[in-house]
Amino acid sequence: MARKLNVLMATHNYPRFRGDFAGVFIELLARRLVEHDIQPIIVAPHARGAEVYEQVNGVKIYRFRYADKESDENLAYHGNMHRLVLGSVGGVFRFKRFLDCFRQAVWQAIEKEQVDALVGHWLIPSGMVLKTVNQRMKLPTFMYSHGTDVRLARKYFKVAYRYLKDFCLRLNRWTVVSSYLKDEIVALDPRLESILEVLAVPHDETTFYRDDAIAKEDNLVVSVTRFTEQKRVDFLVKAFALVSEKCPQAKLEIYGSGPLQPTIEKMIERFGLTQKITINAPVTQNELRRVYNRAAMVVLNSYQEGFGLALSEAMLCGTAVIGTDSGGITDIIQNETRGLLVKPDNAAALAGAIERLLSDKNLRDTLAAEGHSHAGRAYASGALGERYAAIIRNALA
Repeated sequence: MARKLNVLMATHNYPRFRGDFAGVFIELLARRLVEHDIQPIIVAPHARGAEVYEQVNGVKIYRFRYADKESDENLAYHGNMHRLVLGSVGGVFRFKRFLDCFRQAVWQAIEKEQVDALVGHWLIPSGMVLKTVNQRMKLPTFMYSHGTDVRLARKYFKVAYRYLKDFCLRLNRWTVVSSYLKDEIVALDPRLESILEVLAVPHDETTFYRDDAIAKEDNLVVSVTRFTEQKRVDFLVKAFALVSEKCPQAKLEIYGSGPLQPTIEKMIERFGLTQKITINAPVTQNELRRVYNRAAMVVLNSYQEGFGLALSEAMLCGTAVIGTDSGGITDIIQNETRGLLVKPDNAAALAGAIERLLSDKNLRDTLAAEGHSHAGRAYASGALGERYAAIIRNALA
């Protein structure tokens, strides 16, 4: 049997409490690595009410403090770190302290746990932390990118990638959740292609599954998203305004939060759709399963999405999906087979796809069945965890 490896996983996003959905796929991957004689050691930011150290499901978790008060530890877990940092000079100084504390926590964990290898989730900020560690310790180092970090590296190329270029070229392996992200990184630097490997986001099949006890609502459209520019919720609302004219019984439930929510709420009022569109706060994974199972279809119309987690989760629940022909969504949806793809930023095309599935239950059921079968093969956490363990061990060998 291969020797047990101690692998430190640096991330700014990891579940803070039971039922938390922040970074839940990283927690699931870590649990699966335990099954393959790899001891994951998580280093993540502290948050209000969370333990500084705990061991859950065989995974060791160290949470570092980076502010004098718990209420000020709010850079992580909300999906708006880059906006908080770049929005003011004070934000830049807060980020520097965050990175310093993150780096110190990694050093301490390495010393205490006799770490064999490092994994950074998201190039920014984890890559910025591991860059210094890798220079001094020469430990085998891996990256795992989920989307936002690659987009930021492209957007702020001169600062972000030039700073991290040497670190990236020294990586043993760099896994990404979609072929789109792989192509984006190769466009940044073709020399990285040899270390890149696509590894989809692992899903908890014990949480997301088809539940025949939950009745489908034939007129219910669901979107699980965030209110940011990338998610294009405004185009979804415009599309649903067109849908409601032809399908007056249709209703849309949106689950999410984000800085553009007030704008979207005003837009819904302006279109006179307050009785047909409801906005709900994010819910637990178990509740999300019930939402997916109730829905006639799930829609994610974001632009250059790194993966498209809501779509693959909905597939596991046996629900038909609609996505945009953009980013990592095209890895998930094979058009007309596992769902429907529409051009991004095209409200009329999106409305047409929604209307088509609302009016054709046979098509909806066919797409849902094929999507469910594919998701069970492609996104099961057991197989993906085994593959990631092999990637780490093979690279070290």
